[in-house]
Order: sequence, then structure tokens, then C-alpha cells
Amino acid sequence: MEKIGSYYQSSVYERTAKAAKDAENAKADRAKSASAAKEEKKSPALSRAAQKLLKELQKTYKNMDFMVADYETDEEAAALLSRGTGEYTALLSTDELEKMAADDSVKEKNLKTLDEAVSKLDEMKEQLGDKADDVTRIGIAIGDDGEVSFFAELEKNSEKQRERIEKQREEKRDETKEAKSAETGQYRALGKPAEKRTTVFAPTVEELAEKISRVDWSKVKEERPDFTGQKFDFVV
Repeated sequence: MEKIGSYYQSSVYERTAKAAKDAENAKADRAKSASAAKEEKKSPALSRAAQKLLKELQKTYKNMDFMVADYETDEEAAALLSRGTGEYTALLSTDELEKMAADDSVKEKNLKTLDEAVSKLDEMKEQLGDKADDVTRIGIAIGDDGEVSFFAELEKNSEKQRERIEKQREEKRDETKEAKSAETGQYRALGKPAEKRTTVFAPTVEELAEKISRVDWSKVKEERPDFTGQKFDFVV
């Protein structure tokens, strides 16, 4: 009887565990479907003319990544633009790209906006001086009706700064090998470098440059990787 009871108890446990697992899988599938639906809403299908224009833009602006998606806030635009890997990233709303593909005047207007923006951004990076080292990404968003906004993602990384400082010191002939060795040992003792990140938004390049120069890193939360690669925030 005990064996039968144990077997029965084991079967109930297995069925319960299976039901829990099925429920967990169903929940994951629903979340995946919701995420896919949300992504599809942000990036609806493009007409052939819009697809052709997008390829032309990618070919013409080789130092720029192009993304097409619908967004409502600067934060959403920044999240999309942060995926870019080029020197600059341009985000176009679906409607605006379709308008550009259908109307040459809209196309020329937005292309002029892009050209002027890139020229000003190049100048901005030169004028920022050392502050330019903090900029990791720069994006241009062109929404409906050609509304333009700019964003810059900044990072304060002690390791990045150390590399820049060491490079400058290597250029100085009077620096001794003993001094370099001592500094390297000090940096190694620090372990994983701490990082700080922030994003600034602006309607013009001039205002973007001003906001970048005014970033107060003492008020930005610090991120430090743990041994598993996860990051925890520490308020400074």
C-alpha cells in the first residue's frame, strides 16, 4: 500500500509540476507575443518606394546608421538610437520616410537637414575638446512633419580616461618606464572600472553642445559591474 501511495503521490507531484511549467511557458509566450506586437507597431511595413529610399540613404551616408520606427517621446527615440553603431545614427518616423519617398520636396528638405546637422555635429565635437571623449553616441531624430531633435549618450569611464591619459603621456619622451610601470600597477589594483552614463536631448545642435558641456558627473549615478557581469547602481 505504501508503494501505491508513494506512486500516487509522485504522479500528483509530476502533474502539478507539469501544469506549473505549462503555465510558465504560456506566460512567456504571451509576453513574447506582446513584445513582438509592440515592436511591429513601432516598425510597420514600408512601401517599396520607402525601402528603396532607405537603401539610398544608407549608401549615401556611410558614417550614419538609419533606423525607421514610430516613437512618442525623446526617451523612446534615444532607446532606439542607442542601438546604432555608426558615427551618427538617424531615426526617421515611418510616415516621414513615406512622405520623402512620395514627395521630392520633402525628401530634399530632410536631406538638407541631415547634411547641415552632420556638418554642425562635426564642428561641435571639435569645439567640445576633452568633453568630446565622454560622448559615445550621437543621434538625429526626424519625426512627423520633419520635426528634428538631437540626442547624445555620454559615458564617464575611468578605464577610458586612463587609456587617454596614458596615450598622452606616451607621447612625452621624458616619461620614464618606471613611472609607467607604477601607474599601471595602481590602475590594476582598482579592479573593474566604474562607469557613469547619461543622455541629453535638444532641439538644436547648439543647445546639445551646451547641455553636454554642462553635465555634472557628480550628480550622475555610478554603475559598477559585479563579478557576474551584472551592474548595480550606486548614488554618488
